Amino acid sequence: MEGKFPCAVLAALLAGAAVCAPRAGLAQDASGYPDRAVHMLVPYTAGGAADVLARALSAELAKRWNQAVIVDNRPGADGAIAVDYLARNAADGYTLLYGPNAIYSIYPQVHKKAKYNARKDLVPVAMVGLSPLVLTVPSSSPVHSIPELIAYAKGHPGQVSFGSPGASSLHRMAGEQFDLDAGVKMVHVPYKGTSQAAADLAGGQIDLLYAVPQSVEPLVKAGKARNLAVTTAQRFPLMKDTPSVGETIKGWPGYATFQGVFVAKGTPAAITGKIEAAVAAIMAQPRFQSQLADLGFSSEFLGSDAFKARLEQDYEAVGKIVTKVGITED
Repeated sequence: MEGKFPCAVLAALLAGAAVCAPRAGLAQDASGYPDRAVHMLVPYTAGGAADVLARALSAELAKRWNQAVIVDNRPGADGAIAVDYLARNAADGYTLLYGPNAIYSIYPQVHKKAKYNARKDLVPVAMVGLSPLVLTVPSSSPVHSIPELIAYAKGHPGQVSFGSPGASSLHRMAGEQFDLDAGVKMVHVPYKGTSQAAADLAGGQIDLLYAVPQSVEPLVKAGKARNLAVTTAQRFPLMKDTPSVGETIKGWPGYATFQGVFVAKGTPAAITGKIEAAVAAIMAQPRFQSQLADLGFSSEFLGSDAFKARLEQDYEAVGKIVTKVGITED
């Protein structure tokens, strides 16, 4: 028996070690973070606004941390592929996700059977930028303002159409909200992306399009379309001459796409705080603010708690529309 622990003693020692060991996500020293490359997931293909902003942010983080921050594009399934990948990786801060509010506030509500739920599986770290949507009509449209649009839609029930880049897109949610609040009923025409929708708008196949400003800017500059309003409650700082929907519809909740950084649930708070502080410092730089503005985003930093609160507000507003209209992708 010499040289061997009795089983009961060995079990007690192992149990004690387990109790003393720090639990992941509760206590971890972040002083050395990061000590290796960090991956930044983007749920879209390369070249879009989210990808460009993620790469700009990653470059600044790499300088600050003196470590590589690698952008990893994982598009598809309305962001589900990227979120699922993040949720399956270690919650250690070495895999981040840069994405929009839609992955948090829309996807879990229209995909009830989805195997992930961003609201439960992700932790919001920092909001980076915000952009409104615009209500755009072809240049041939008789409508020149939101009051005129409401009057025209009421005078032509079921005959006015609005396009969006997807059946469960933020754009569609804004359109359905507008119909409910304005007391009209327009026909929704979903597209797979904005390009074809914009082409159909210019050609007069649809009467109205909800889009991010950059996607319809070429049409507006060419005189083929015009923006009636932005979907925020107040005017957008980068488009001060464009009215907001909230100026006509009182109590309008406002719809905008805002983007930020997320980590997997269980990531140590010390590491989350370090990422948040780094993003805050980067966003204070005029150069980075200019990069955001060039892509049509206002520089609006929110820390982890405030970012989550903003997402929850968005989640609640979307939930009402999903329930009233009966939107589902299952």
